[in-house]
Amino acid sequence: MEEKKSVLKQWILSAIKHRSAKELREIFETIPNIDIAEAISDVDDPKLLLYIFRVVGSEYSAEFFAELSSEQQEAVINVFSDKELMEIISDSYADDIVDTIEEMPANIVSRVLKACPKDLRGDVNRLLNYKENTAGSVMTTEYIEMKDSVTVKEAIANIRKNGRDAETIYTIFVRDNSRTLVGTVQLSDLIFSKEDDVLRDIMDKDFVCCNVNEDQEEVAKMFKRYDLTAMAVVNSESKIVGIITIDDVVDIMEQEVSEDIAHMAAITDMEDPYLKTPILKLVLKCVPWILALMVLQVFSTMILSGFENEITKFAILAVFTPLIMDAGGNSGGQTTTMIVRSLSLDEFSGKDYGKVVLKELRVAAIIGGIVSVFAFGWLMFEMSVGIVNTDSILERIAITGGNYNAYMAMIAALVASTLFVTMIISRMVGCSLPFLAKLVKLDPAVMCGPVTTTMVDVISLITYFLLWTQIIGPQLGF
Repeated sequence: MEEKKSVLKQWILSAIKHRSAKELREIFETIPNIDIAEAISDVDDPKLLLYIFRVVGSEYSAEFFAELSSEQQEAVINVFSDKELMEIISDSYADDIVDTIEEMPANIVSRVLKACPKDLRGDVNRLLNYKENTAGSVMTTEYIEMKDSVTVKEAIANIRKNGRDAETIYTIFVRDNSRTLVGTVQLSDLIFSKEDDVLRDIMDKDFVCCNVNEDQEEVAKMFKRYDLTAMAVVNSESKIVGIITIDDVVDIMEQEVSEDIAHMAAITDMEDPYLKTPILKLVLKCVPWILALMVLQVFSTMILSGFENEITKFAILAVFTPLIMDAGGNSGGQTTTMIVRSLSLDEFSGKDYGKVVLKELRVAAIIGGIVSVFAFGWLMFEMSVGIVNTDSILERIAITGGNYNAYMAMIAALVASTLFVTMIISRMVGCSLPFLAKLVKLDPAVMCGPVTTTMVDVISLITYFLLWTQIIGPQLGF
């Protein structure tokens, strides 16, 4: 893939260098705009970009402009004449214009809005006023709507006249005289209907739509649930104000997944690609979470400090604390990931919490049994061959007597028992926190990863040292 991009980039730059307008137009006629934009994503010379726009046809320029990075778009706008900017903007969709100017300086925004035709400017301003990450902020206002009294013949004629300016022609949105959405008609329905049929007689009345203030993630779920390619966005009076298409939903899903991955990894979401994100910005995205988790780890520090005398007396206890904490954190993290995923896909709801807990309890018991048996055997092996230093055991035997193998077995049993309890508790915590997050209306991906790890660390350490002080330690004469 990277090799193809490199070859394409060289081809484009060669065509520009030799001022081969014919060759450049051939590239745009045979290669998708997105591939061209990605190939020259690191080209920041506005003169080179400007030459492309002045050579390729208007049928490509607006879409190509929408695929450029925000830095490239800003650079091109700065060198565009007012006429060139107006031509590009006039051929662009309102939602693409909004995506372009949202993060740009005020002077650029003002110039772009000034270049918009009056109707388009009104659509852009309306989209800018909607709350971020809602249906209104991602919808487009270029769609085909018709009155329910229109005939099939009139509808097809309308599509032929206005279809090129619409985001999609495959779904036609039907309204009544008061502009209330009453149904949808698929292009295929029009093709196979009689010319004198009226839309109200052939339209789907069980259509799916969303409110303009609906969260974009919920919109994406509706597309998946109802297998949609386009959906109407309506206001509180059920009047259509825009549509969302499947390409918008793909972008939404990518954005939501990126946010969830970032949150699960305890970093804030990155709006820009990694290589285009400044180093300082990367630092600022990671440092706050790292510092916050360091503060949360104070509980683990307090526990270790509280059992400092036990560790001093029998140093081998400290050797296995990282193993126990890591195993618990990994197990809890696995559970959290599965539950967050299932909640996000609506595989179950808050009512199913009891079922989830019972299932996870059984899973945890089996996993805990397997892990503890393996851990016992593995730790015996580690201590026997010297991977783990056992000098503290030998020192204790020299003082109190006792059997070396019995001491090793008791230590291995201590760790194995702790791991069994930790597996169960960590999975219970891991499956419960996402439900709690949903209950208090927080994003489970934001809080569950770091909180699960911290809670499990604390619980596993408490379990480890309680088993030592109350059961294993006394049997070894401590």
